[in-house]
Amino acid sequence: MAGYTWRNILTLLWVNRFRVPPRYWPRACYALLLATLTTPMRILQGIKLGRIVANTRIEKDPVFIIGNYRTGTTYLITMLSKDRKKGYVSNLLGYTFSFFFAVPRLSRRIVDASLPETRPMDNVKMGSDEPTEEEYCLGTFSKYGYYNGMVFPRSFRAMSRYRSFEGLPDDERRWMRQYDYVVKAITHVYGGKQLFLKNPAIAFRIEAILEMYPNAKFVFTYRNPYTLYASNLHYYRKVVPLYTLQTYDDAMLKEEVLDHYSEMVDTLERTRGLIPEENFLAIRYEDFIQDPMPFMERIYRQFGLPDWEEAREAFHVHWQEQKTYVANRFDLSDEVIETVNRHWDDIREMQGYERLEPSTQGRVRRAIPKPAPEQSAIEGELSA
Repeated sequence: MAGYTWRNILTLLWVNRFRVPPRYWPRACYALLLATLTTPMRILQGIKLGRIVANTRIEKDPVFIIGNYRTGTTYLITMLSKDRKKGYVSNLLGYTFSFFFAVPRLSRRIVDASLPETRPMDNVKMGSDEPTEEEYCLGTFSKYGYYNGMVFPRSFRAMSRYRSFEGLPDDERRWMRQYDYVVKAITHVYGGKQLFLKNPAIAFRIEAILEMYPNAKFVFTYRNPYTLYASNLHYYRKVVPLYTLQTYDDAMLKEEVLDHYSEMVDTLERTRGLIPEENFLAIRYEDFIQDPMPFMERIYRQFGLPDWEEAREAFHVHWQEQKTYVANRFDLSDEVIETVNRHWDDIREMQGYERLEPSTQGRVRRAIPKPAPEQSAIEGELSA
């Protein structure tokens, strides 16, 4: 909440009935103090950014990466960010969006001094210029930011209404105005270049996105559900303690992981048919991390993105640099296998992964995926 506005902090506290245990009062006070200190910057930005957004036109609709957390979306957006003729949301923009445009140099100093060298859940580099999600930009001033649920985990279920806005048309229209404001501001930063935006929450909002950006492109990444569940639990257990202003238990995190992905896949199945075939691409995580270059080329060729030949060398260099990175490995307990079979078996079947069964001795197993089905088969299932 360090980059949040006073208004948004108080709104979220009000919505959550100020249920912040004493142990988290210092965090809340810290956020409020920073919101106070940066208020003059926000006022100045409000004046400057209003004119900027009013005069910004999006010439080329964005490319959205909409896979669930822990499906290689960060790896993909980091590679795409090496194309200097496109734009993306950096940690700098994400965390200081509410005052960056007023004091860009000071904003960089603040972020450089505040960020750890690597992310806590996977040791991926976390510098000012590394990519993040525009959801952080939105969260600094809007109650609709998805990560507000991690600040108030006891409200995960209540705040999940803002994923797809089903039954909340007025909220959806407000979100659309706020989101377009963010996208135009980021577009201005890059001088009108086309944007690559990585944000799992967008998978719930396809209809609204297409209304705003009719020629938007979408890349959906997916992963073996067994390792996906284990990896997401690890992610939530590492990240929520850093964000939270409330106490919670592990059962709440498990429920959120399961509900989030189930709802995402269901929503995407319902809305996939709205996206023209040429504007949608599904990528299997296990294949992508082995050799990303064919997938990078397909993204550019299929979506008609310019500058492939220039970008290819930068992508290849980054790929070679990442070969020494050691990803987290997850052993699959009987509990993980049973949970996935109970909640995500239809997703596993649709995506073509082998079904695992718990062992009678309680041993752990590693998920060994079947050979990848044809790309068109996956896309066909998602549009069914």
